[in-house]
Amino acid sequence: MEASQTVAPQAVALRVALGDYPHTLPLKQGKLASPQLRFQFSPVQPVFKDFGPMVREQPFDVSELAVYTYLQAKAYGKPLVLLPLVMMGRFQHNCMFYNSERGRLTPADLPGRRVGVRSH
Repeated sequence: MEASQTVAPQAVALRVALGDYPHTLPLKQGKLASPQLRFQFSPVQPVFKDFGPMVREQPFDVSELAVYTYLQAKAYGKPLVLLPLVMMGRFQHNCMFYNSERGRLTPADLPGRRVGVRSH
């Protein structure tokens, strides 16, 4: 090989689970690219369906993950590392439900009570 020829490094392939958001679509559509990285995106949508496999088998190198799912996985000793990147943030109170057959429930009724959080 001549000194003027250079060998390009092999691109690192990463298996990735990300939702389709305005800020992730350019990456997923290949509009943002790097010669050092090649992304293999999970086709599963909505992305929360990849959360369970991620914490159980870790099939992805990088995965969007709900914070509470990450915390539950860490509590069970799963080898995950949290990156300080927010894909989507929202106020969670609109996601709380209760059994109305048990009577009226207000926020003032919650102190001292047990509350369960369920993923989709």
